[in-house]
Amino acid sequence: MERRVMVGRARPLAELDSLLAAASDGRGRAAVVLGEPGMGKTTLAEALADHAQEAGVKVAWGWCSATEMPPFWPWRTILRELAPQHRLAADQPADSSADGLGVLRGDAGARARLFVSVIDALQQVSGDDPIVLILEDLQWADGASLLLLRTVIDALPGLRVLLVATCRDEPLESGDDVLAVVRELPTAVQRIRLDGLDVDEVAEVVTRVLGDNATDELASMVHSRTGGNPFFVREVSRLLAARPATTGVPDGVREVLARRIARVSQDCQAILEVAAVAGDGADVSLVTAVAGSPAVLDLLEEAAAARLLAGPPVDGRIWFTHALVREVLDASLGTARRAAVHRALAEQLEATATDEDAAAGELARHWSAAFGPDAAERAAEWALRAARAARSRMGYEQAVDAYRIALRGKDIERTKVMLELGEAQMYAGDLEGARQTFAATAELARRNGRASHLAMAALGMGTGLGGFEVPQYDELQTELLEEALRSLPDRDGGLRAAVMGRLSLAYAGTDRESERVELARSAIEMAERVAHPCVESGTLAAYCDTIAGPARVDERFAAASRMLMVAERGHDSPCQLLARRLRLVALMERGDWPAVDAEIDAFARTSDRLMLPLYSWYVPLWRGARALMSGDIETAVRYADEAEAIGRRAGSANAALMVFTLRLWTHRTAGVLPASFAAEADAVIKVVSESPVALGMGASYFAAAGEPDKSGLFFDRLMGRGLDAMPDDCEWLEGMWHAGDAAIALGRADAAEEVARRLAPYEDLWVIDGIGGGVMGVTAHVLGRLAAFLGQTDEARRLLTNAVDACRGAGAKPWLTKAEQDLVAIGVPAGPATRIEGVFRKDGRTWHLRWRDGEATVPDSKGMHDLSVVLARPGQPVHVLDLVAAGGGPPRSAGGGDTGPLLDGAARAAYKRRVTELETDIADAERDGAAQLVGTLTDERDFLVRELAAAYGLGGRVRTTGDQAERARKAVAMRIATAIKAIREVHPALARHLELAVSTGRFCVYRPEETVTWHS
Repeated sequence: MERRVMVGRARPLAELDSLLAAASDGRGRAAVVLGEPGMGKTTLAEALADHAQEAGVKVAWGWCSATEMPPFWPWRTILRELAPQHRLAADQPADSSADGLGVLRGDAGARARLFVSVIDALQQVSGDDPIVLILEDLQWADGASLLLLRTVIDALPGLRVLLVATCRDEPLESGDDVLAVVRELPTAVQRIRLDGLDVDEVAEVVTRVLGDNATDELASMVHSRTGGNPFFVREVSRLLAARPATTGVPDGVREVLARRIARVSQDCQAILEVAAVAGDGADVSLVTAVAGSPAVLDLLEEAAAARLLAGPPVDGRIWFTHALVREVLDASLGTARRAAVHRALAEQLEATATDEDAAAGELARHWSAAFGPDAAERAAEWALRAARAARSRMGYEQAVDAYRIALRGKDIERTKVMLELGEAQMYAGDLEGARQTFAATAELARRNGRASHLAMAALGMGTGLGGFEVPQYDELQTELLEEALRSLPDRDGGLRAAVMGRLSLAYAGTDRESERVELARSAIEMAERVAHPCVESGTLAAYCDTIAGPARVDERFAAASRMLMVAERGHDSPCQLLARRLRLVALMERGDWPAVDAEIDAFARTSDRLMLPLYSWYVPLWRGARALMSGDIETAVRYADEAEAIGRRAGSANAALMVFTLRLWTHRTAGVLPASFAAEADAVIKVVSESPVALGMGASYFAAAGEPDKSGLFFDRLMGRGLDAMPDDCEWLEGMWHAGDAAIALGRADAAEEVARRLAPYEDLWVIDGIGGGVMGVTAHVLGRLAAFLGQTDEARRLLTNAVDACRGAGAKPWLTKAEQDLVAIGVPAGPATRIEGVFRKDGRTWHLRWRDGEATVPDSKGMHDLSVVLARPGQPVHVLDLVAAGGGPPRSAGGGDTGPLLDGAARAAYKRRVTELETDIADAERDGAAQLVGTLTDERDFLVRELAAAYGLGGRVRTTGDQAERARKAVAMRIATAIKAIREVHPALARHLELAVSTGRFCVYRPEETVTWHS
């Protein structure tokens, strides 16, 4: 194969070749080639494709278009070549249900399932042989394609795929959204910027074109006029070759291209102008009908010979040699001529389109640029159709642009279209834009007397029916909800129930606080009567918020669990996530940390499938808080950065506040309070309108920062309002903790006594900051500190001892250290006052267990025998083969040959294929609402994933069955995990202790933080 001329591009090509080698080895890679038009981005991609094809690697191309194409267009072309059987996006008709709630009940999981299916298709195609994906002209990509690009890049480490995208990086050439996506790509994505050729390289290109050595003067002149742009250099050189008598060099390539266009016949120019307006890849039959020129194929051949077209039509479509050719042709048309061509194209396309939904975007574009009294209305009509088609294909970003054109029309149901626009903005991640749209919709609905649309707009301001992120202290939303409730018919209905539930949220912190619980209960009862699962989920969420105080944590957990069940029945993934969020906070307050971790994992599984930033930032936030509990500051910082980046993409105010919270507790846990963070704390207090909790936080924070005067100012403002002003909600415990902490630091005994009295009923609960952004410790700890401050030594000893036990059981190392220090401060020796004793004794077919104040019995099992051995040897690693022998197995031996891999190649491939099939089946089952089937399939998938993980050792080496210790390691780990699970059912505290203290592997070891003596 003939090599492409790559003057000055050897190094970028070598970089891409190295990425291709990594992808071929199973380490997927990505690169973005950046540069201005003509810098050789496509030529470089073509050279890479040549290298790949020579190595037997399949290459698939996708092109973004400057014209209006359906969502995911470049991915459609790639998958059509790689996996023709794969259907990228099935059309989903918009929900027009009679209850009027369809517009706010979009399927948030549909786009996620689409993305998962693309990853699955790439995984299947690249399973045996690597592939190269090339996305051209990323600057013209639609928003949905950009989001899918980011998703594929995140999945690349597990694929044998090299993905290369080319993109103009000039602000005037690329949209801000595209450049933002490129900037925010992971650092592992290679950025390759192509700059202009130097003078010597320009001389080499000119020499090749002219067939004679270029003089230094000519090379310098060409370099000066072209900036070393390879395309410009070649075009100028060709002009010089065609006209040897030319003494000067044109000022720019556009002039070169204009001269070349002028050399073709007028009929050829006419058809090229129509093709330029139609866009690259225009249909030959459409261009022919509009141009009305005879001998079309001959004219296209003439254009190709003049290097204006890439060649004869491919699949009936016309392709220019470079986007600049089309741009020069389009710019050469006068305004009137261009508008006339747009109209002619629109009329012809209307008459001949076989799929009007697919052509709607192009029709809207042409009518928008056409002249005539009917052009604007026809543009709006087609734009609305294009918007709904894009929304059905999950192209929310593209839908937003089309809806805005549609709203220029007069003959539309304006409030309904605005509601659809708001929903599209919400799912595209533009929460502030959606809020503004919903506010404008409400105003219009009020003027038009559309009560249902007014209600839906008010609900939309809180992210739809479920209300995943409802703004607090929002007077406008409250007014709209109250007006909607007055306007809606006074009878049972899903919309009325939804408004009542949301209104109960809106009344938080107002003088109508007392009405909230009854309003939420009434909303739940109405939702049940109308049998509307989505609305019922939203009303249950609202009810949980009305009873968010510490006195009703168990009732709240029960309501959230019921909400989860209802949301699963209604196939409502966002409401499932909201239910899990509510459950998780309640579990945190109760200190059930194993259940907390399981809830985080369950939330992550659903949010990972949805792939929407609005939901996914919670996972790193909670994992950061959990890392902080174990004292892992570095991991907490990393998770805070991750949550911030995702939350910024979501436009989430909650994310910004909770990331601040996680960083606050990271600083306080580390004992380092940066001066720069003080300004941020001040700003946050103002953002939340100096609420009592915020004032308490300010007083506590600045006391810890060594600024007692500033702390005192916040504390005085808090106490001036009185502790009764602290809302009885999910932040009540947090607010009291801050108030008590500040009272101790400032020496305010009267306030300390009052805080202690109010906190006393909740000493066993954990104090959580917000929705899990920070864990502040167990209430017994702050009560113990308050008691010590007030001189109540015996009570302080009792409370702090309980706090030590709670922190030790939770593995909360920083809090444990602080509680132990506080005990020492009142004269109690560090560490446990007495040796802890427990019973772990076999009694026939059962084991008798005693730990702290609880006793239980557990059936006999091999795992119980394993535990008894390691508990008897605290701190001593026990080899798994010794455990097998102690349990009656064969004695430990030094021999044993390699009898082959744990899973042979065929089995591993079969397992991988089945995992891929299961992911698809799980997504289908979730869509169909088959909850039981989802559970069964998920269990099978997780089992296979564990088997595959076990089949590989360090560095991806295949493990073999001949390793006795490896077989024993797996068996013992499973036995011990099963035994601890059985213990958890009858003695949760002991199970938590064992989970924290017993580690498994080739050696198992029991390392309790306290001194424990076990009696057998």
